[in-house]
Amino acid sequence: MFQGASLASLLVFLAICAAVVAAFVWGVWASARRESVSPRRRALPVAIGTILWLTAILLVVGSGWLEEDQRRVLLFAAVMNAVSLGIGLSPIGRWLSDLPLAALVAFQGFRLPLELVLHSWVAQGVIPATMTWSGRNWDIISGVLALAAAPFCRRSIIVPWIANGAGLVLLANVMRVAILSSPVSLGWPVTPKLELIYHVPYALIIPVCIGGALIGHIALTRALLRRGR
Repeated sequence: MFQGASLASLLVFLAICAAVVAAFVWGVWASARRESVSPRRRALPVAIGTILWLTAILLVVGSGWLEEDQRRVLLFAAVMNAVSLGIGLSPIGRWLSDLPLAALVAFQGFRLPLELVLHSWVAQGVIPATMTWSGRNWDIISGVLALAAAPFCRRSIIVPWIANGAGLVLLANVMRVAILSSPVSLGWPVTPKLELIYHVPYALIIPVCIGGALIGHIALTRALLRRGR
C-alpha cells in the first residue's frame, strides 16, 4: 500500500512545482522583452500549453490506467521525458537560452528544497531511502552548487560550465536510481518501492521537477555554446 506524505510536506512539494512552472513561464516572458517582441503573445500560449499538458498527465495518473500494466508506466515516463527534451531543443529552449547565465544556473537551485522534501518522505515511508543522499541520489549537490555558482557566472564562463555539467550528471543519476527503485522486474529490492508516478499529485515530480531540470540544462547548454562561439 502506498503511504501518503504529510500535508505540510505535500504543500511544500506543490509550492516547489508551482515555482518551477512559474519560473519557466517567466523565462519565456523575459526572453520576449529582451528581444523586443510581445511578451504576452509569446508567454501566454506557453503557459496555457503547460497547464493543459500537466492536467492531461494528472488525469491519466488519476484514472488508474498506469496500474494495469507495468509497460505503460515505462512508456508514460519516457513520453514525459521526451516532451521535456523536445521543449529544450525547440524554439522555447532557444528563447530561454537568451536569459542571463546567472539566472539559468540559479534556476537549478530548486533541487535543494526538493531533495529536502524527498528526505522527509523517506522518514514518512513514502519513498525508499535510495531516493535521497542517504541512499544513491546525491542531487542535493546540484541545488547547492547552482545557488553557490550563480553569483560568479559573470566572472568566468567556466563556472556555469561546471555547474551545468555536474547538474546533468546528477540528473542522469536521479533517473537511473528512480527506475531501479520502482517496481520493475530488474529493480533493486527496496522497501517501499518508488510509486510516485501512480499517484496524484506526486506524479508531477517527473514532468515538472525532472523535466524542468532537463529543460533548464538544455537551455543553459545552448546559451554556453552560443556565447562560446
